[in-house]
Amino acid sequence: MSDYPLLIELKTKGVKLLIFDLDGTLLDSMNVWNKVDIDFLGRYGYEVTPDYTDFVKRASIDDAALYTQQRYKIPLPPSEIIGEWDKMVSGFYKNEVKLKPNVLPYLQEAKQLGFRLGVATALTRNNAVSGLVSNNILGMFDAVITLEDVGKKIDKSSPDIFNKVLNYINAMGSSITPSQSLVYDDVAAAAGGARNGGFLTCAVYDEIGCGDPLKWESFAAECDYSVREF
Repeated sequence: MSDYPLLIELKTKGVKLLIFDLDGTLLDSMNVWNKVDIDFLGRYGYEVTPDYTDFVKRASIDDAALYTQQRYKIPLPPSEIIGEWDKMVSGFYKNEVKLKPNVLPYLQEAKQLGFRLGVATALTRNNAVSGLVSNNILGMFDAVITLEDVGKKIDKSSPDIFNKVLNYINAMGSSITPSQSLVYDDVAAAAGGARNGGFLTCAVYDEIGCGDPLKWESFAAECDYSVREF
């Protein structure tokens, strides 16, 4: 009997593609971003708020920088804000970031069961690839798509990034539909974007994003499935 009954259930229901977020979903990385936000905004006398975290978690890094500059009147252009953030996190993704508990065997079981695997992340491509490479799982994915790859001014509350993952995989000879695809994410707005595109959704618990029990219960209830841990 499988240790992963959700994967068995998905297989019996005809799901063929699993799409994963990275920060807070596969990668145990939200603490470092929370620290970046606290330290960066703290330089200018501001504190991190839940609504700020919710926005920057689903936005592209360009949009997050512009939002930060405009909301807090930061005296730097967005490109320099991005540069400051990158200095603070690039070494982390190359050398320190770890998978969340049980992620590796979960992905291995999914591959063994025949699922196609994709990534849809708001991380820069450099940091996304660095995090996957440092944990030796890059080769497990059929597609790694970032908001940089979408080429439009959107965030993950739009289904575009999930459609791009699906289209990339279908271009390799598959014929998978959104209703045969499950998106795992730890941010409700991102799951909502996937749902608007007809994708199945799975809420993933992360203490930074879902630490409030009521927030987690509401998020989990909105999705087709939920996992507190893999």
